[in-house]
Amino acid sequence: MKVTYGDGLTSSDVKMEGKQLTKLISMSFVGGWVSGALGLGGGAIFNPLLLSMGCPPKVASATGMYMIIFSTGASTTTYIINNLLKTDYALFIGAFQIFGTLIGMFVLKKFMNKIGRQSPLVILLAFILGISSVAVPFFGYP
Repeated sequence: MKVTYGDGLTSSDVKMEGKQLTKLISMSFVGGWVSGALGLGGGAIFNPLLLSMGCPPKVASATGMYMIIFSTGASTTTYIINNLLKTDYALFIGAFQIFGTLIGMFVLKKFMNKIGRQSPLVILLAFILGISSVAVPFFGYP
C-alpha cells in the first residue's frame, strides 16, 4: 500500500518485489513447515532469511520477536485448554525471562551505541542459531 500511494515510505523500509518477494513467500512457507515439524523456533529460520534479503538487523530481530508472540500464545492456549500449564512455574520462569530480556536489551543497546554498528546483533543472532542447531538434537531426543 505504501508503494502504491507513495505515502509513509522511509529510507529504512524494505521494498520486496519480483524474485525477492517470491523467495520470501516460498522460504516463509518452507520455514514455517520446518519450524512446526521439528519444533524449532521460527526466529532461528526467519532471522537469517530476512538478513540474507537485506533486511536491517534490528528489523529482522523485531520481526522474529513479533512472530514468536503468536506461536507462544497458541502454545500457551493449548496447554491451558488441556489443563497442562503449571501456573506457578510459568510465572516464575516468566519473571526471570522478563528480567533477563531487559538486562540483555540494555547491555546490547549500550554496546551498539558505543561502537556505532549493528553487527553485534547479527553476531549474537548467528551465535544463538548455532547453539540452537547443536542443542535441539541433544535435548529434543526422547
